Amino acid sequence: MDFYKMKDFFTSSLASPESWEKKREEIKSLILNEEYGSFDPLPAPEILVKRQDINFASKADWDRVSFTFSLGEKTHTVETELILLKDEPLDKPLFIYIDFSKETPSKYLPVEEILDSGCGIFKVYYEDITTDNGDFENGLCALLSGGGEEYGKIAVWSYFLRVMADYIRSICHTGTLGVVGHSRLGKTALLTAALDERFDIACVNDSGCSGASLSRFKSKGEETIKDIVGTFPFWFKKKYHSYVDNEEALPFDQHMLLALVAPRCAVIGCAELDYWADNDGAYASCLLANGAWGVYGKQGILPCPVTYAELTKESPHPTLLGGELCYYIRSGSHFLSRHDWHKYIEKIKEL
Repeated sequence: MDFYKMKDFFTSSLASPESWEKKREEIKSLILNEEYGSFDPLPAPEILVKRQDINFASKADWDRVSFTFSLGEKTHTVETELILLKDEPLDKPLFIYIDFSKETPSKYLPVEEILDSGCGIFKVYYEDITTDNGDFENGLCALLSGGGEEYGKIAVWSYFLRVMADYIRSICHTGTLGVVGHSRLGKTALLTAALDERFDIACVNDSGCSGASLSRFKSKGEETIKDIVGTFPFWFKKKYHSYVDNEEALPFDQHMLLALVAPRCAVIGCAELDYWADNDGAYASCLLANGAWGVYGKQGILPCPVTYAELTKESPHPTLLGGELCYYIRSGSHFLSRHDWHKYIEKIKEL
């Protein structure tokens, strides 16, 4: 499928919200079947909440929330941390955040700054869900079947974030709900918001190949499908490997995943020196996804380019660009920085 046919497959359904809603279910199934995979949900977990003594200078209530899943004789518990503003109504913005670190705060998670902004945080350490390797017999994967063939690890991490959304809504939290992830966990955050409309905003940080960036049109040595499945084959279902050096055969591209978030908010964050993550590919993905916001009368980032040359030329690097679909690029390298958090906080508070 060449670029124009791919584009037609997407844009031909943008005549009305009704036609797009029909097409988005088809796109969702397509991407899950070809890339990330899926599985039947587990029975609802048993939940245990324990209040912590540490409360960030009395600003917050810090709960450890444990989710214990059981299937037959197999069980697995995932520990999370819910930090909400003390003595405040449950209508404040809240970020569900998947972290590379078990520590709280962590190098990527400035808890006190987030609290001072008027937002809460609901954090999980990603390897508590399942390990970041090819072992599909640990964590939640031990309760599932078909790992690798039917689904990859990104699908499992994303599934648990949606379980966290179940919990936060069950305690009558009515505030704006965001999901945040960086790098491979940025891919996870994007997939999560695409699949679950309870998330009002997706904050997708440096997600790169198989995240927000297009798989086609690599021109400067950016990461490709061959690179990513060669190093991390377990992130995806095995069928995705068939597109190595064969991107033109993809019946979709990542802008279609991004478009599934519409008409809700998506912020695609990039870093100027993060060449491997393909910032221009993320920008082009936003341009191609723009119409999914436009069909609802929402503001995207810019009119979609109409020629291949316009798509592939060097893209501008704005500080912040867009409305409900928003792209920005900061100075520096691959990292989830304070600058990034401030952008996500700024946007969630606008909603």
